[in-house]
Amino acid sequence: MNKIYTFLLGSCMLALQSCGDFLEEVSQDEFEPKTTEAFRELLNGEGYSFTNSVNPLTYMMDDDIECVPTSSWDDIHRIQQELYTWQPDFYAFQDEEGTYASSNKDVYKNLYELIMACNIVDEHIDGSQGTDEDKTVVRAEALSLRAFYYLQLINLYAYPYNDEDHDPSTTLGIPLVLTSEVFDEGKSRNTVKEVYDQIATDIEQACDLFNQDKISRGVFRISYTGAHLLASRVYLHMENWNKVIEHATCALETAPELVDLNNYSIDNTLNPTNGIISRNFPETIFLGGYRAISGSYGLMGTPFNVSSSLFNLYADNDLRIGTYLMKAASSLPYNYMLLKSSSEQEYAWRTSELYLNRAEAYIELYKKGNQEDGQNAVNDLNALLSKRYRDYEPLTLKPVDELQKLYREERRKELCFEGFRWFDLRRYGMPQLEHILIDQSGNSTRYILKEKDPSYVLPLPDNAMEHNANLIQNELSPRRKGSAM
Repeated sequence: MNKIYTFLLGSCMLALQSCGDFLEEVSQDEFEPKTTEAFRELLNGEGYSFTNSVNPLTYMMDDDIECVPTSSWDDIHRIQQELYTWQPDFYAFQDEEGTYASSNKDVYKNLYELIMACNIVDEHIDGSQGTDEDKTVVRAEALSLRAFYYLQLINLYAYPYNDEDHDPSTTLGIPLVLTSEVFDEGKSRNTVKEVYDQIATDIEQACDLFNQDKISRGVFRISYTGAHLLASRVYLHMENWNKVIEHATCALETAPELVDLNNYSIDNTLNPTNGIISRNFPETIFLGGYRAISGSYGLMGTPFNVSSSLFNLYADNDLRIGTYLMKAASSLPYNYMLLKSSSEQEYAWRTSELYLNRAEAYIELYKKGNQEDGQNAVNDLNALLSKRYRDYEPLTLKPVDELQKLYREERRKELCFEGFRWFDLRRYGMPQLEHILIDQSGNSTRYILKEKDPSYVLPLPDNAMEHNANLIQNELSPRRKGSAM
């Protein structure tokens, strides 16, 4: 195969010219890393996402956000309004508003660019100069990242794996690209099942490779613990509960201890350096992405804020108030302050997710009548919640419906604004949502996202459609009309 490290998928082009002088120039469009260290640097520079947000879209679409009265409207907020009201043509409105448009339109392209770097590593690292041990670790990182990026893509642009109305074996997913080969024509969409099967294959292989080297290399690189965490997340979407338990248990063997918020405080509320999404939070396993909320999607002082439906879930003795989010002063034009946002990173993989993922799997097995699984779920929830509440009273085994409701509320509170909620709502059956938009003049309009609405699946970007004739667009709802209140 010709080693050309340029990739075209629809409008998606990656030219790895920014990777540094470790790449030997072969021709205008061809670069060839020689050493394993060069592949590691390529992955660090082009495979890990530290300069682009992985998912800046869905924070505006779920039920953790609401509109508040303010005169502070600008072009960016009007673009956010299109997402907030679930408009199928939000890309077109971004085009009219200027350069900010590209950050949302390019999510699809950016993710494929990241995948391309992972493909190059996976495909060619065996021929590099370096030790087998180093090659194993770099390949494991590349496969983990590729699995993560495809999990993002399939949840943005296709129906959920578990949707009873859409068979994953026949429902269109997204194109699977697994090599660095250049295609003259665009690739067609694989099925949802084909994509998930590849994600599972990638993350299982990564975990097997990391089993040979369980050393953590810091929070900015995926290692053994992070790969098994991601695997547990993947299998939640596939509803393979035993696999969730298996991988979460493996990860917990090496994961940092849960942080006890009874003995922890952030150093300031405006820009904490030891907040939940930071290298300094002791529970952090992996950090990635760039400023999904605290950058262009910052909430404080904007027309959008933490929703009352989320904030009101927290009890008075919940220590996440004051650490994750808090009430704003009455003199301010917004109701709540989100303290989880970071000035640098978009998301953090944390130990708490492992307890939540495993608890969910145990609850699903408890539905089949096994009391021991129910008790295991209670044990995992108690392990987490005893570190999140003041004067915590341990849970006892409840009927499965009550336990599931409590679990889902705790998951929502623990992982809010970390890119989970929209994907979770899709897994939960795509329930009806309501957003109230308050415009600059104070007029309120109610918008409804119906149960299983087509807008639970984002349209493929128009620039991708224009450059790839083999892409088939998703079903689009009509432009959504609100009702005055």
